Amino acid sequence: MDRLIAYDRLAREDRFVRMRARDVGELKIAQGLPPFPGLATHEQMRDRVHGILVGELQAMEGAGRTVFDFPDAPWEFTMDIARQVWDESRHVEIYLGLLDHLGGYVGEYPETTILWRCACAEDAAARVAGVNRGLEGLACDVFNQLVHIARKLGDPILERSVDFVLADEITHVRMGSRWLNELTRGDADRRRKAIEFQDSIDERFNLAGSRQDGEHELVAISIAKDARRLAGFTDEEIERLVKSTQRSQVY
Repeated sequence: MDRLIAYDRLAREDRFVRMRARDVGELKIAQGLPPFPGLATHEQMRDRVHGILVGELQAMEGAGRTVFDFPDAPWEFTMDIARQVWDESRHVEIYLGLLDHLGGYVGEYPETTILWRCACAEDAAARVAGVNRGLEGLACDVFNQLVHIARKLGDPILERSVDFVLADEITHVRMGSRWLNELTRGDADRRRKAIEFQDSIDERFNLAGSRQDGEHELVAISIAKDARRLAGFTDEEIERLVKSTQRSQVY
């Protein structure tokens, strides 16, 4: 099995429609739509949940690749990442159910593969920094806001299901923090490169300024400061993220 396989070689059923994120953003802008879906309408909610579904699918694949790509990593690391594969597979099932709950279907919106491409760092420390702390940190932001909106809309199925997944994401971030520290212990240069990779992921996923420090109802993605603190982020790291939110390379 090859390491770091290309995004266009990921196995998919015919019902999935794959497009580059940049192309999707440009098409939405051309139609007068925001590049990243909000949560103000039922259709936007389906779009958001569909995007999370394919993100969870790629997160499962990415964690599986991490198990395979680093056979010399500590056994405890391999077991933690293998457990993450199991968690992500359950998340896929949950979001398939939520998509059906919202009247949507797989393939109603395109799948972008930018998450997968960001999950292919060559170094295990950079992998957990970028994926577990960067991308799973983004998931904490997205899911925390979605729980709040679902509660306001009076949809207990959506609220409780996403809250269940959020608890796992917090655990995944904390796991990333643990292994970033352990894998770079005594190697300041490796740690610096891993954190730089995480910062690059955070900047890519500011999503054209959609992620902001603001009220849940007023911004496309609100930074979940409390959830991030539970996940092991320091106040300094959160503040650095807030300051970076006006830069994006995705669209």
